[in-house]
Amino acid sequence: MKGTVLTMYVVILGAGRVGYMLARQLIDEGKSVALIEKNPSRAKEVQNSLDCLVINNSGSSLQVLRKAGIQKASAFVSVSSSDELNLIACSIVAAEFPSVITIARIRNLGYSETKLLNERILGIDHIINPDMEAAKAITLTLKHGARSDIMLFEKTKFQMRDILLGKNSFLINKPLKDVRLECQKEFLIPVVIRENYYLIPEGDTILEEDDRAYILADEADFEAIFAKEKINNQKIEKIVIVGGGTIGALVVSNILGGEVLFPGFFSTVKKFLKLGKKNLHIIDKDYERCKILAERFPSALVTCQDVMEDGVLENPDIVNSDLIITTTGNHELNIITGSYAKTLGIPKAIALVVKKNYQHLAHNLNLDVSISRNNTVVDSIMKVVRKGNIKNVYGISGGKLEVIEFLLTHSSEISGKRLKDIKFPGKSLILFITRQGKTVIPYGTLVLEEDDHLAFITERESIRKLESMIAG
Repeated sequence: MKGTVLTMYVVILGAGRVGYMLARQLIDEGKSVALIEKNPSRAKEVQNSLDCLVINNSGSSLQVLRKAGIQKASAFVSVSSSDELNLIACSIVAAEFPSVITIARIRNLGYSETKLLNERILGIDHIINPDMEAAKAITLTLKHGARSDIMLFEKTKFQMRDILLGKNSFLINKPLKDVRLECQKEFLIPVVIRENYYLIPEGDTILEEDDRAYILADEADFEAIFAKEKINNQKIEKIVIVGGGTIGALVVSNILGGEVLFPGFFSTVKKFLKLGKKNLHIIDKDYERCKILAERFPSALVTCQDVMEDGVLENPDIVNSDLIITTTGNHELNIITGSYAKTLGIPKAIALVVKKNYQHLAHNLNLDVSISRNNTVVDSIMKVVRKGNIKNVYGISGGKLEVIEFLLTHSSEISGKRLKDIKFPGKSLILFITRQGKTVIPYGTLVLEEDDHLAFITERESIRKLESMIAG
C-alpha cells in the first residue's frame, strides 16, 4: 500500500509559498523533508530557515530525485511554478517508484477540460488545482450563509465556526460555564485566538472582546448562537462579485450550477436570477474578460469598471446587495474593497487572500469570511500526505493547531479501548465521535470501535504520535 512506511519522508519540488508552508508544517510535525528548488537565491533562503535537505536543481531529472531521497519517500509533492514540470516530475516518480504517493499542483484550468483532475493519469495519484480549491471553499461558505469561516465533518451535522467577539457579545466577561447555561444550547469552545497566541479554554475561562472563538455545535444550534451574537441570517438573493478572473468565474459557475454541486443549494437565488440580470453582478476592469464573462453567463450582469474608481461601489444597485465577494488578483484590494463595502451597508463580505496574515487583517476589518488560496491547497495536500485514514484537515492559528478527522480501522492500536485507558499526546482533545450516523460526545468509559470517525484538535507537534496511534 502506498505511503505506509513507518517514518514519513516527503520530497517537495518547488519552494514557493505553498512548498515552503508545506515543508515547514511537515517538519514541525517531526517528519523528514527534502526540498528541490531551481532558483539559487530562494534555495539558499529556504536552507537558512528550514531544518531539511535543500537541493538547488531542477526536479525533472531522475538523478536529482534520487539525490533528494525519492527512493525512500512516502510521498512526492510537485508545486513548482510550472504545470508541465509538475506533471513530468510526478510521472517520472510514478513510473520509477510506484510505491510513492504523487501529488501535482496544476494551475492551468485548461487541463480541467480533460479528465485530468478527476481520473488518474500518467500514474499520478492526485492533482490539485488552487483556483478550484479556493472557489470550492468560497462556495461552501455561501451554502452556509457566509456568516463565518466553517469546518465541516463526515456524517454529522456538527460544525466548527469562528466568531470575532465584539463588545456586546454574550460570550464575554463571564465564565464559559455560565455562558452555556445562559444560552441553553450544547456547544463547545475548544480554542480561542487572543492577539498572537491561542488558549484552550476551560469552564472558568472568561472570554474578552476581540477574542476569536472557535465554536463547535450542531448546525441547528448555531442559529441560536448567531441570534444571541446578533449575526443576521439574512437571505442571500443579490450578490456582487468583484474580479471576474478564474476564481470569480468558477464561483459564478458554482452558483449557477449550485443544485448540482450541493442538493438544494441556492435554489432561492436561482429563482431570482431567472427574472433578470440584477441579482448576480460581476465587476471587472478588463474589457476583453468582461466580454467573455457576458457570453459565458448570460443570466448575470457584467460591468466593465475599476472598482477603485470614485462612485463605483456607491452605486445604489451595488449597495443594495446582500453579499460582496472579492476575488481579484490583488489581495490587499480584496480586503479593502470588502471592508469598505460593509461600511456602505452591504451586510456580508467574503475576501480572497493569499497570506495567513491577510486572513487576520481581513477578520479585524470586519469581513465575514476570508479564504486563503494557499491554505486551501496546503490543507488538501496534507489530507493526502498524512497516514491514518484522514478525512478532513483544518489549520487554526497559522497552522499551530489543527483540527483533524480520522476514520478508525480494526488495525488501530486504540480500537476496542476505553477512552480513559488511552494516553493521547499532550494538548490533544477529542471533539466528538461519529458512530453509525450518530454524534457522540466523548466520555471516559466509551469504547472506541472500528469505523468510528474521531475529530481531534491538537498541536502540530503532537500529530505524528496521534497518526501512529490511529493508523496502528
